[in-house]
Formats: sequence, structure tokens, C-alpha cells
Amino acid sequence: MFGLIEQWKSSGLSQIAFCRQVEVRYCVFHYWYKRYREAPICAANTASSFIALHINSSLPAAAHAELVYPDGRRLLFHQPVDAIFLKTVIG
Repeated sequence: MFGLIEQWKSSGLSQIAFCRQVEVRYCVFHYWYKRYREAPICAANTASSFIALHINSSLPAAAHAELVYPDGRRLLFHQPVDAIFLKTVIG
């Protein structure tokens, strides 16, 4: 839905007119627009929120891990995790 909001912002249409054009109920659009505005990193402020993941193959196959997201949230693994499992969780 964030992509749809970006389309609306560049369309020059009112929210109601845009919703009619793309056949989305206004209340649904408004709900997602509120979430869009409250998002820590707005899609308009950055080209992409994805970053490359590099796994050092010289490390053991199972190791403890910590993921730190751009908004500061952290995901800690308190037991050994396999690199393939980690890729699956992220992907």
C-alpha cells in the first residue's frame, strides 16, 4: 500500500478522486496513509530501505547472530543459527 500512496502523492489528485480511480475504498486508503505517515522511515525519504547482507564464509556454519534494523529494532538469536536459516528469516 505504501507504493499506492506514493502514486497518489505524485498524481496531483485528491485522496477521494485517487481512490475512485484505482478502485480502493477511501477508508482503507486513509488507514494505510496514517500508517505511512507514522512509519519511522518514510519511503519518500530514502531510495531503498534494503541493505546488502554479507556472510563471512570463514566463520563456523552455526553462530550466534544479531540483526539490527535501520529503525533501531534488534533481533537477537541466543542459540547457534545456520547461515541458510538466517537468510530465510531475512528474505
